[in-house]
Amino acid sequence: MKSVTYAGLTFATADAIADALLQLAAALGQNEKAETVEIPVIEEDGRPNSVQLVIGPASQFISRHIDSPYDDPQDVKLVDDLVKRTRLLDLPRASAVTAAEFDRFDFDTPS
Repeated sequence: MKSVTYAGLTFATADAIADALLQLAAALGQNEKAETVEIPVIEEDGRPNSVQLVIGPASQFISRHIDSPYDDPQDVKLVDDLVKRTRLLDLPRASAVTAAEFDRFDFDTPS
């Protein structure tokens, strides 16, 4: 289990969830975007709960491994979703070019 601190809140969640969350936060920061996520957590007394987070370019997380007598809040579907969202941010994006930039391309010469 990992302890994650964000915006003054510290919570415990599964290693895979914490890792995927931090990877998504890094990708969002690189792309200057923000998103909301809801993740399962374990309260200090062992009760399951969840937290909703807005993460984006200014997000600063701290994560560290902790020993806990409680079961990790596993959520394979959530981890898959976070990984998918991260990968989508890493895809190349089309962008507009100016006429001057377009004119630099030589479409008549075969590669």
